[in-house]
Amino acid sequence: MRPTRGGTVLVTSFVFVAALALSQVQSLDAKETFAAARLSSQEAADVIRAVSDSAFDIPDSWETELRARRVDLGTEAGLVLQGTNLLCGGTGNCQIFVLRKVNQRWTSLFRNEQAPIGEGYFFGPKATNGVKDLTVVANDSFDHSSRVKYRFDGVAYTAVKP
Repeated sequence: MRPTRGGTVLVTSFVFVAALALSQVQSLDAKETFAAARLSSQEAADVIRAVSDSAFDIPDSWETELRARRVDLGTEAGLVLQGTNLLCGGTGNCQIFVLRKVNQRWTSLFRNEQAPIGEGYFFGPKATNGVKDLTVVANDSFDHSSRVKYRFDGVAYTAVKP
């Protein structure tokens, strides 16, 4: 059976959109340290306080365990942190933390709830209450991954039910 022109266009469009979505997935690398993110000692203390409230374990050194990147959350600046060893699972997924400044202090966008675990993340394309939506991509197995989308409710990120 010969494919129709419309079917070919549909498949091509789907592949393009899927490739675009995968290219947006980001993760932090070894060069993205607290020093590279230019965190002052006070900011580092705020970050560690915020992250320790939503981490599933406590490393010997937060600055060694975490990667850090300053990001644009939409209407305000933010910070993404990702575990590297202790805060990771066997399939390559690590805890991902997103913080924003509230009253000059870094605060977790997951409140005191456990931060999600994934191999990567991306922001947008939409924003809710002025903060970009967050999607966390988790590696479930060799050939399967899952995504959880979060929207800002005015105080913190909440998972969007599919």
